[in-house]
Amino acid sequence: MAALAAVLVLSSCKESLPKRFEIFANQVEKRADKLSEDDWKKVNAQFEKLLKEYKDNRDSYNADEKKQINQAIGRYAAAVTKSGFNSAIKALDGMVKEIPSLLDSIGGFFKGLGDDKK
Repeated sequence: MAALAAVLVLSSCKESLPKRFEIFANQVEKRADKLSEDDWKKVNAQFEKLLKEYKDNRDSYNADEKKQINQAIGRYAAAVTKSGFNSAIKALDGMVKEIPSLLDSIGGFFKGLGDDKK
C-alpha cells in the first residue's frame, strides 16, 4: 500500500507534465515488484490521467518535452510488461493506442527492459 501511495502522490505534484511523467515512471519502476494487481489498476488510472493531459495539450510541448514524455511512457510500458499482471497489460494496451507518437517512446521501452541498444 505504501508503494502505491508513493507512486500516486509523487505523480500528482505541481511539476510540469514532462517532469510528472518522469517522476511517475521512476516511481513505478522502483515499486513495480511491490504492487498488487489491484494497485496496478489504480496506477494505470493515474497513467491514463497523465496521458489525457498530454493528448489534450500535445501541441504546447516542444520536441525535448515530447521526447521526455515519450521516454517516460516507454519506461512505464516496460514496467507494466515486466509486472506480468494481465489486467495491467490489457489496460495499458487500450490506453497507448490513443497516443499517435507512442512509437517515439520505443527507445524508452527497450531501456526499461534493459536493452539500451534499440
